[in-house]
Amino acid sequence: MFIFFASFFLVNEELIKICQNSIVAIPQAAAVLTLSGLIQVLSALSSIAVILGVVFIVVQLRQNAKLIDLNTKLTEATFRDVKSNISFEILEKLTDESFARRRSFMWQTVKKYQAADWKDFDDSIDDFEIRNFAFMYDLFGELAKDGLIELETMAKTFKFLVALDWEAFEPAAKHMMKRYNLKQNEMFSNFQWLAKETERLLKQKGSHFPPITHRED
Repeated sequence: MFIFFASFFLVNEELIKICQNSIVAIPQAAAVLTLSGLIQVLSALSSIAVILGVVFIVVQLRQNAKLIDLNTKLTEATFRDVKSNISFEILEKLTDESFARRRSFMWQTVKKYQAADWKDFDDSIDDFEIRNFAFMYDLFGELAKDGLIELETMAKTFKFLVALDWEAFEPAAKHMMKRYNLKQNEMFSNFQWLAKETERLLKQKGSHFPPITHRED
């Protein structure tokens, strides 16, 4: 009898232990399942964050590209405005009545002093007047070289005017080079360049230099 009761209690004790272990294992399994789910959720959130980050970068790049394109367009528009303003300034110079008088004065003054071997010419009012006229053309040549105005536009605007005026002024330029001991035309090089380039462009389009003066070339 004692052995029976002893065996009964031992079996019951084992059953109790098994039940206790099962009860303890249930929350542990739930904890494992909860942690696994949490990791999956965090992994998914991380992937979403990466995707959103990439989308944000793409949007930013597109916005920057639009801003760059807008700035480029604004810069080009500003540059065109500058060119237009310079073109209008040139037209104002050519259409102003003083331009014809100054041009005629330059032609007559160079002929006059060249015939007199440049006597009393240096540093006279006539000297400074024709220099001032020549510097205007020199400035136009510099603007064309810098791309602030297209050379073809200059050729269409001036026709052979620049080439003719350079031919008329060239004797005075050579005299000044000799006076200042210059080996090259450093004072009016842009004027000379503009005359040659506009003449070249016009000849390419079939125009002919008017036979008004005697040319050395």
